[in-house]
Amino acid sequence: MSTSVRARRRPRVRVALAAAVAAVLALPSCGFVRSGDEAGKSTTLSAYTSPEQNTGLKELYAAYEKQEGVTFDASHAAAEELNQQLRVQLTSGTAADVIRVSPGYSSPVSAGVLGQTDELADLSDSAWADRLDDSTAVLAQAGDRTVAYPVGRNAIVAAYNKEVFAELDLEVPTTWSELLDACEALKKAGKTPIAAGLVEGIYLQFYVYALAGTLVHAEQPDLDERMRAGKTSFAKEPAWTEVFDKLTKLSEYFTPHALGTPPDQAQQELARGKAGITLLVSAGLPQLYDYAPDGAETFGLFALPADEDPGATMLPTAPDFLAVNAASPRVAQAKKFLDFLSRPKNVDRYAKTLGVLPGLGKTPDAKDSPLAEVLPLVEEGRTAPYANYLWSNGDTQQTLLQSGQQLLDRKIDVPELLRKMDKQYAKGAP
Repeated sequence: MSTSVRARRRPRVRVALAAAVAAVLALPSCGFVRSGDEAGKSTTLSAYTSPEQNTGLKELYAAYEKQEGVTFDASHAAAEELNQQLRVQLTSGTAADVIRVSPGYSSPVSAGVLGQTDELADLSDSAWADRLDDSTAVLAQAGDRTVAYPVGRNAIVAAYNKEVFAELDLEVPTTWSELLDACEALKKAGKTPIAAGLVEGIYLQFYVYALAGTLVHAEQPDLDERMRAGKTSFAKEPAWTEVFDKLTKLSEYFTPHALGTPPDQAQQELARGKAGITLLVSAGLPQLYDYAPDGAETFGLFALPADEDPGATMLPTAPDFLAVNAASPRVAQAKKFLDFLSRPKNVDRYAKTLGVLPGLGKTPDAKDSPLAEVLPLVEEGRTAPYANYLWSNGDTQQTLLQSGQQLLDRKIDVPELLRKMDKQYAKGAP
C-alpha cells in the first residue's frame, strides 16, 4: 500500500492484544539461586530482577524492610542472562519469590507464557490490577488473569535539537507531511535530518514500533487477536505494508550508511547540531543528554507522527514487569510487597529514580518529568504496546531485525519482508 494519507478515527484501545519482548540491558550482572526456606516461615523475601529494576527498587526495598521487618535477598542480571537462568530456576524450584518477567508472550519467561503454565501467581485480586491501562493490562495477562505488576514504563520518543530547529525556524512536526517537510528543510540546510545508528538493527525496530502504534494499533486494536486466530497476517494487512513503506521513506533522511553506524555515534551527531532528529527509548535519554554541553536543555521531545491526524498519534510504551513465583512458599508476602510498590508515592518514587513513566496511575507533574512534552498523550490514553510484544514468538522480532536491514539495504522489498515475518509468526508461541 502506498504512503498516501488515509482518514482515521481517533485511537481506541481494546484488551484483545498479546505478546512480548524483553528489553536488553548490557550491564554487569550476577545470578541468583534460592536455596529455599521451610514452610514459608522465613522473614526473607528474595528478588531476581534486571539491573535497571534493581536501581529503582533499592530505596523501596529498604523502606519495606523498615515497615514490615523483613529482609530482602535481592539479585539482578542483564535481560539475556536473567531469561536463561530464570527458566532453569523455575524448573528446578530454586527461583526467587519476586521475579522479573517479560511482557506478553514473546519470551520463554514472559508473563503470558509462564502464566499459562501456572508458574506465576494470580494477581487479579490485587487492588492495583484495576488501575492498569489497556496497553499495559494486555501484556500483564495470561488468559483472563493478571500475573504481572508494572514497576515502570519506557516510551519510544523522537528527540530534536532545539537550537537547530530554532535556527531553521522549524516547528515540531505533528503530522506525517509536517515530518517530511521538516526533514526536507534540514536536508537543504546541510544537516542530517534523522540521526540513525542502525548497527545490528536494534534501533531500526523502534521506527517500526513508532509507526505501527499509530498506523496499526490505533486503527485496529484487535488485529493481533485476529492474527493469532489465523484470520489475517502481516502480508494481508495494508496497515503493515504502510508501516514499512513509510519506514523506507524515512530512511531517505537517515544518517548516511546508517546500517553501519553505531547508535551512540548518531546521537552525538544530534548533540553537536549536525542532525535534527533521532528516535530512541526514553531510558536512553540520560546518555543522549550527556553528549551535549547543555545537557537536557539542548533537546525537545515529540511522538513520531505517522499520518495526517495529530490527534491519532500514539506513543509506544513498554512496561517493565515484576511477578510472583507461584511455587514460592511466600506468595502472600510477595504479593503484599507488590501492593506496597503500587502505592502512589512509591510508583512516583520509582519513576523519578529512573526517569521513566510510572507503571500505574497518573503521570508525575510535568515540571518534574524528563518526558513532560509527551505526557499529554499518556494522560489521554494515547499509548500502544511495542508491536513485537503482541507477536506470537521472539523469532518474529529477530526476523524483523535481520530482514529490516535487508529492506533498507534494498536487498529485499516490503512484500518479501512481510512474508518472512509471517513464516516465523506462524510457528506460534514458544
